[in-house]
Order: sequence, then C-alpha cells, then structure tokens
Amino acid sequence: MRFIKLISLAKGFFVLFMIAALLTTFHQWTYSNVPLFTQYLVKTLLEQPGIAPGNVSVGQVNLPAFLIAYFEQTTEVMEIVLRIAIALLVLQFFRFSLRFVEMWAKGVLLEKMAERLRIRLYSHIQDLNYEFHNKADTGDLIQRVTSDVETTTNFLAGRSLDIIHLLATLIFGAYQLILINPTMVWITLAIVPFVGVSSTIYFIKIEKIFDNIEKTESKMMTVIQESMSGARVVRAFANEAFEISKMDVKNRDYTEALKKANRIVAIYWGSMDFIGISQYLIIIAVGVHYVQNGMMDAAGVIASLALVGMLIWPIRGLGRIINDFGRALVASDRINEILSKPSEYENDGKEKPNIRGHITFKDVSFKFSDTEEHLLKGVNFNIKAGQTVAIIGRTGSGKSTIINLLLRMYDYQEGEIIIDGVSLKDISKKYIRDQIGVVLQDPFLYSKTVFDNIAIASKKVEKDRVYRAAETAALEKDIKTFKQGYDTVVGEKGTTLSGGQKQRVAIARVLVADKPILIFDDALSAVDTKTDLMIRDALANKTYKHTTIIITHRITTAKEADQIIVLEQGKIEAIGTHEQLSKQEGLYKKLWDIQGKLESEFLNLIEGGESHAS
Repeated sequence: MRFIKLISLAKGFFVLFMIAALLTTFHQWTYSNVPLFTQYLVKTLLEQPGIAPGNVSVGQVNLPAFLIAYFEQTTEVMEIVLRIAIALLVLQFFRFSLRFVEMWAKGVLLEKMAERLRIRLYSHIQDLNYEFHNKADTGDLIQRVTSDVETTTNFLAGRSLDIIHLLATLIFGAYQLILINPTMVWITLAIVPFVGVSSTIYFIKIEKIFDNIEKTESKMMTVIQESMSGARVVRAFANEAFEISKMDVKNRDYTEALKKANRIVAIYWGSMDFIGISQYLIIIAVGVHYVQNGMMDAAGVIASLALVGMLIWPIRGLGRIINDFGRALVASDRINEILSKPSEYENDGKEKPNIRGHITFKDVSFKFSDTEEHLLKGVNFNIKAGQTVAIIGRTGSGKSTIINLLLRMYDYQEGEIIIDGVSLKDISKKYIRDQIGVVLQDPFLYSKTVFDNIAIASKKVEKDRVYRAAETAALEKDIKTFKQGYDTVVGEKGTTLSGGQKQRVAIARVLVADKPILIFDDALSAVDTKTDLMIRDALANKTYKHTTIIITHRITTAKEADQIIVLEQGKIEAIGTHEQLSKQEGLYKKLWDIQGKLESEFLNLIEGGESHAS
C-alpha cells in the first residue's frame, strides 16, 4: 500500500519514464557485447599456429553475424585486430551517444517530476485550513517541500530506472555468459538467495532508522527557522547562548541518527564487497581449472570475467537501491500525509455577490474543534454598508474570532452570517477574502521596497494612489526621512521598520487595494495617540468608500465609530454610540473613565504646545 502511494506520486510521467527505461535496457544490451570483442580478439590469437596448446578447444563468439563476416573478410591477423578495434570504437561511440540521450531523458524526468510534485505539495499546503497552519511547524513544512520531495523524486526518476538497469544487466550478462559456460552463471547467481534475505533484513532496519532521521532533521529545521525568524527577540534577551545550545542538541541528535544509519550501511556494503571479491576469485579458479583440462579457452575465461562483473556489481548496487527506497518510503509518507489532508475549499460556497459591506450576525455561535466550550455564544449585530464599527472587549472575548469567521478562516457551528443578503457559507471563500482588506496587529512585510510593499495588493496601481494611501496612513513623513524614500528596502518581515511604521505600511497597503470591507485588527496598537488621531481623521474624510471594522483596546480609537460593539465572554454586552455607552454602566464606561481622562490631558497638552509655538 505504501509502495503504491509512492508510485502514485509519479503520475503523469509514464511515457517519459518508459522512454528512459527503453534507452537504459537497450544500452545494457549493447554493453553486454563489449566483452565479446575481447573474446574474439583472444580467440583469433589462440587460433594462430604454435600459440594455443593442442588440447584446447577454442569456443564460438556470440557476436552478430555481420560483424563476424566483417572480421573474416581477411586472414591477416593485424588486419583482423584493426577491424575489431574499428568495430569496437564505432560501438562505443554509439553507446556513449545513447548514454547521453539516456541521461538527458533521466535528467528531464527527474527535474520535471520534482518541479510538479513540489508545486503540487506547496499549492496543497496553501489550500489547507487556518487551523492546520496554526498548529504546523514551518521548518517541518519547508523540509517536506524541499528535501522530502527531492528524496522521493530521486528514487522515482533515478533509482527506479536503476532497478531496470540492474535487471537488464543481469539478464543480458547471464545470457552472454551462459553461452560461454553455464557453470559460471550458476556460481555467480548462487549468492542471490543470500542477498535477497540479507537485503530484506537490511531494508527493515534501515527504514526505521531513516524515519528517525527525518524526524530529527525536521526538529532541527524547526529550531533553525524559529531562531532565524526571531533573531531580534533572541538578541533583545541576550539569548544567543541558549539558542546555540538548543541547536547543538538537535544537531547532535541528527548526527547520531545519521551515524547509526551509516554503521548499518557500512556493514551491509562491506559484506557485499567481500562476497563480490570472493566470487571473482572462485570464477578465476574455476576458469583456470577448465583451461587446464581443455574445457574452456583463455578467450572464454577473459570474457567470462568481464561478464561476471555485469552480474556481481549490480547485485552489490542493490544495497544502494534499498537504501534509497527506504528513505523514499519515509519521505513519500510525509508528503502523502499532507496531500491526504482535505483542502479547505472542499467545503466552499459558489456565490459571488456584489459586496457593498452590509454585515449581519444572527445568533452566531462558534467553538474550536478541540474543545466543547463555545467561544462565541449567540452573537447578534448588524453593520450597514459604509459604517465604521468598533469592537471592544477583554482579551479572549472573541473579537478576532469574529474577523476570522468573516474571512471564513473558521466556519461557525450555529446561527448565520449574512453579507449583503447572502449567507456567508454560500459565498466562495476566495471571493469573500478578496473583498475584505485586513490589517493585523503584527503585519507581514516582504523583503522589498516600501513602495512594493504598499502596492503589492494591487498589480496595476498608479503611483499617485500609493502616495495618497501612504499619506492617509500617516506614513509620508517617515518615508521622507529614509535615504532612498519609497525605494528603501525594508528587510525580511520589515525588520528595519518600527512596529508603528510596519502597521502604517500595512494600512496603506490595504487602502490601495480598495476593498469594500476594511478591518483593523488592533492595527493601531503600535502607533502613538497623535498618529492614531491623524489616521482616524484621514479615514473619516471618506476618500475611501468602505465598511470599516476596528478591533481595538483603545477607547479613544473606538469613540469616533458610528457604532460600538462591546463583547464580554463571547456575548454581546452592549451596542451603541460613544455618547450612549459612556453613560451606561458596563465594561465600556469603565474603560472610558480611565482612558478618556488620558486623552483629554493629551489633547490639552498638544493644544498648549501649538499655542506656545505660535
């Protein structure tokens, strides 16, 4: 079953595989004829008067009839030798040309198969649900898409053809050898049962070891990825020594797993080499005995030794094939484990309505798959198109979950969410996500320029729109301080920018995209109060027409909203305007009593500073 799943990963490459297999088979047939040229040459010399003992029977050579006829067109020994050399040279040129085509076909097969499988796996990972990505280790996924794909395709496009190469070599080599002396064949093939048993034992042991190698490598990759991604945090806490120590442990585990595998490989291959050399010695001894008793000629012995190599060394190479087969099985299991997970789009809607931003929650309840307790409990609210709505609540009250439900990152279990008159579950996931612009608290920026990071949401965006979005996001002044302005590269994940600057770049990016629904998920938490006011004032001018949802802990950010929703332990505690809720007993009033005074003092400070400056 596992082998069938491994082979299924090569689907779509049967024709190219068969071409490479036929080339490999034909190449080995031509190679099996090469020792016969030496046999014919020695036979020709032995047939000269006074060279071969009188009791030696000079055997026949199994070369094609047209070659024999070509050689026998003359009786001059040197001319025969020259003709043999020319014929062998032509054959070798043909073989090497064929070998080039064979290796080219194998290379194309390998790279095309790896390319397709890598894209297939990567695309499937992109389509897995949000819950999977929350729990997955990034380093482990990187390893599956890179080294596991490489290991699998190396076997499917490389070692599987080596199996055909091995079989063809054994068949053609045994055929040529049996025509010279059948006893030589049976001596050579006598080790096959032993090789079969030892190879099976070797495979069972090595597969378990390779499974452990994959797991330890995955853990090591995860440590590396986390350490590199969190380099600023590591330095901030002077934690380099701890990270190096952690990496050292994982690296040592990986090294020990490899050493254990190498010990078994060394024992197996060493044994195969010993058996191979022993067979050669036995063949030589048998050949000498036959020559002494006139049962074979020297030409047959020389050709036999060359043909025996075609049988012995492929059998030895079986260890490498088994070695890579074990690794490929483990790697393909890890690939198929991901491919077997259902895509989130298997449960998808088909509707693509015109989205204006009218959102209604009707008795919506939601719980995660690993718990029985509902995070949201019978949530009801209504947001009209074009409104600005703020959602306030304690940590863990379900604010971000509401956003994830709107984006269909999760599906609710009870109730209904309606977008512009259409049930959310009936709307295509990709379509609804394309209609919603989200700015997260910790936004992701690419290692590109500031301009590229803002414009990335829209493929064909005018420069003026990017500049206007940056100005709305209160980013324009910061950009002017950069030496290269909009062409400044921000570094991986925006590491060269401050937290507030990253948030403002993300705000500008989503404004450029011009989505009908805009969501700020605590996206102003890293900017100061003055900048917060500037951004809110700019958004309030209605330059960008959209429904805006702001999740925040700042009452000062929420107070200008058309409607404020207060969440408490997964339920709606209150809905209203700032004027209404600030006078109504509850969570909002408590927060306003604290934060409102601070805002008043801050505004008075700003006004006083401006008056003094004037």
